[in-house]
Amino acid sequence: MSYTIEQNFIPGLPKEPYDAGYYVGVVAHATANNGDSADGERNYESTTWQNAFVHFFVDDLKVEQVADTNFLCYGAGHTANHMGYAQVELCQTTDSTKFAKAYDMYTWLLAKLLYNRKLCVVDGVTLMSHEQVSAKWHETTHTDPIDYLTSHGKTWATLVADVTANYNEMEGGETVEEGILIFGPDDFVTAKSLAATLKNEVAIFMRKSDGTAPTAIKSAKHLYVVGGDQKGVGHPNETVLAGVTWFDTVAAVAKKLGY
Repeated sequence: MSYTIEQNFIPGLPKEPYDAGYYVGVVAHATANNGDSADGERNYESTTWQNAFVHFFVDDLKVEQVADTNFLCYGAGHTANHMGYAQVELCQTTDSTKFAKAYDMYTWLLAKLLYNRKLCVVDGVTLMSHEQVSAKWHETTHTDPIDYLTSHGKTWATLVADVTANYNEMEGGETVEEGILIFGPDDFVTAKSLAATLKNEVAIFMRKSDGTAPTAIKSAKHLYVVGGDQKGVGHPNETVLAGVTWFDTVAAVAKKLGY
């Protein structure tokens, strides 16, 4: 499954770099305006971008990119904006058929943005709702897209699962030289430090909610298992960097890095 991304950039937007120089995750929004459209939202933001703007709008007809993801947007508060989150708005409708079409494109786009940077899907870290951003940094009070998803029988957990499924499909038969499998979100920063020292192409994977490894780990020629128990996951060429506690895991990775 794949969709066309239509670029229709808002003129005059600032080109402010992210703190890291590139985006480190995505924020999922909903517009809170039933019956709107991607074009309509884009045209509105073209006159109000000084207050707020995002990178993408998605409705039942299109995925529309309105800002360059190489630069930050004003959509989720100072910290999230500057840390580096690409941001996507889902246009709202009360029509279940239109919602289904838009939702499919929305979850595909969220996965595509993460896949483009090989960030993997980590709930609350690389993939965040605006509600999670508000709760974490307290710079906004928005709780989207939770209520809107609920109105159509979806939960945030469902969205995370659907984004993950899209991400795994995109990985498909790809092979990377080295992969890192993390046990949970707490291990992500440690894994990124390890990835930064590896010379080959690296992909980061996250264990499923039941603790098992995703089948996508097969795409890695060598796998580092970071966090969790001290057992491997059956990859034919794996290195386990884990301990009883999170501190033990950090120590194991530090030792591997030569600290």
